[in-house]
Amino acid sequence: MVLPSPPKNHTERQEKTARETMSSHSVGPPANPDEAMNPIVQQSCERLQKEVAKHDEEVGKHWKEDLDTLLVLAGLLSAVVTAFTIESYRWLKEDPSDTTVTLLVQISRQLDTSQNITQISHKPAFEPEVSSIRINCFWFLSLILSLTSALFGLLCKQWLREHYSNTPTRTPEEALALHQLRRDSFERWSVSAFLSALPILLQLALLFFFIGILDLLRTLHPIPFSICFVVVMLGIGLYFVTTILPTIMIPQNLTPFIRNGDGEHLSYQFVCPYKSPQAWTIYRLTILITRPLLNYGLMDRFIRRHARALWDHAKSSTPDWSSLDLHVVRQFDQDAFSGSEAADLKLKLYELRAFEWAVTKFRDSPSMIPHLENILRTISPAVAMSAVLGRWDFTLWNDASQSDVKFELRRSPTSLTLCSPQPVLRTPVLLHHDGLKLMLTHQYWRFVTFDMGLVTLDFSSEDPRRRAVVSDLQQSIGLRFVIPFCIVDWAWKHHDPVVRRRGMQLLEYYEEAWKPFPGYDTERHNEERRSFVKALARHINRADCTMTSELLIDTRGQAFVEMVHRDVVAWGLYRSMWFNRSEWQQAIKRAQEVGGLPSEGFLPIPMRSNDSLVSLELGCDAHRPAEGRGYPYEDRCSESPTISCLGG
Repeated sequence: MVLPSPPKNHTERQEKTARETMSSHSVGPPANPDEAMNPIVQQSCERLQKEVAKHDEEVGKHWKEDLDTLLVLAGLLSAVVTAFTIESYRWLKEDPSDTTVTLLVQISRQLDTSQNITQISHKPAFEPEVSSIRINCFWFLSLILSLTSALFGLLCKQWLREHYSNTPTRTPEEALALHQLRRDSFERWSVSAFLSALPILLQLALLFFFIGILDLLRTLHPIPFSICFVVVMLGIGLYFVTTILPTIMIPQNLTPFIRNGDGEHLSYQFVCPYKSPQAWTIYRLTILITRPLLNYGLMDRFIRRHARALWDHAKSSTPDWSSLDLHVVRQFDQDAFSGSEAADLKLKLYELRAFEWAVTKFRDSPSMIPHLENILRTISPAVAMSAVLGRWDFTLWNDASQSDVKFELRRSPTSLTLCSPQPVLRTPVLLHHDGLKLMLTHQYWRFVTFDMGLVTLDFSSEDPRRRAVVSDLQQSIGLRFVIPFCIVDWAWKHHDPVVRRRGMQLLEYYEEAWKPFPGYDTERHNEERRSFVKALARHINRADCTMTSELLIDTRGQAFVEMVHRDVVAWGLYRSMWFNRSEWQQAIKRAQEVGGLPSEGFLPIPMRSNDSLVSLELGCDAHRPAEGRGYPYEDRCSESPTISCLGG
């Protein structure tokens, strides 16, 4: 969708404001336009240099914090391992006390006159046990690796101190150049990879220490060995699992499905948070091994079918974890339904989920309400009411406005009794497939209706795809009425006859939704029907538009109104305080006047007892909030809002 150019006077005001802003930064009258621009350029360079320096400081701060933690752990591990090696190294040489005992035995035998001296056996040369050699190898390797990691940790801190040193420069441009030189050299000499490898050295040291402990216990007693073996294996197993999980659970590229509007393959993707240098190494190795395999047709098809995410990343890998996270978020910033009539529709799934979480967390804080209102103004009111505030029941029957969003945001979530059933969706809604599919379908219908004029959309039931979408929604969300009523409310009274005829194609879906459905809860279905009757009566009675509803002119529409009224009486739908008798009677009266329908086709609604009659006549008005606090339903053809409690 091409946005219109700004008005000429608006452009002139912008240029004037820009000139005034530039001149306000200069001291004294400038000699020429270049001098007037120089202070602005200078300030921009200084601001850019500060932002670059801030970015580098943040990166350096993270590296320094990691190195400080590494040095502490390396010192602790070295102290522990040293205590064990002080004892274990003695196992590699002969114990002097054993030699003393041997000599005493020999002397004792020599003093015994009854003992033949020639029978005295000589002790063989000392040889350490194989297990002692292994244990000492493991423990000394652990000590060496931990001390080595500490040594290089100190070296890296020195490198970082010099890398991030604040060197005086003559101009901000020179400072930017110096920062860039150091940054490129930092990456060219793989200092980042070196820093990432230091924790791996410390982890290897800890692993060798555990192996030595288990080897020692194995030679002493089987019970403590078995217990410690299980605990160590659990720890090591968890370590390796968390290392390979980020590679196994890499998110799939959903861009093709988003551009095609394929809701069946869309999902809220999660990124594995177990990110570490060793996990990144596993990811890079996996990509390097997989990429050559894609040159073989059979392997390419196998990986694409059974490991699509790995196939996507082998085709186009990411430079770091942060870029991977951003790619997942930005997928939904692309145009959905690319190449179709809704090519300008953007889902922005993760932004909506962030808004939903923020509203749930902070809506009880009065100081945050104005900020939340400002944020929700950046998105469609219908999307804010449904996807963010969770009022799907409201958006099914009303065309939401900013005032509706404001009221819903300020009210208590439990302060209002719902008038229509909510969709059966797991919460949080956007995290699950059914909720995402419902949001995608409703956004698409609204976009094509209100932004494209409904001319390009064919709702004919002869198209099996349209019917399949509606049927699938009915099953997944547990409702019979799934098409937002605001679509037909707008289309049936549109000035364009083509749009009105297109809108009448939707009548068949409402006819099917109205009819009894096997296996569906009757009371829940009746609640939906009452909501539909409320919306239909409001549509018929709205006399502020210049066009008469196509529903009252079309023969099929007239028959539908008669059928609805007949079923209201036959099924006792009027036996509810939510049913507004006077509003519906006014609607059928207008239908008779416009369509020239005989009154004999509309049976009178039976009266109820006097006690029940009060709430019957009031309908939703009996449970409506006080004036000024209700939902202001804003009709498209009128600026004056009226209160509607439907869906709230």
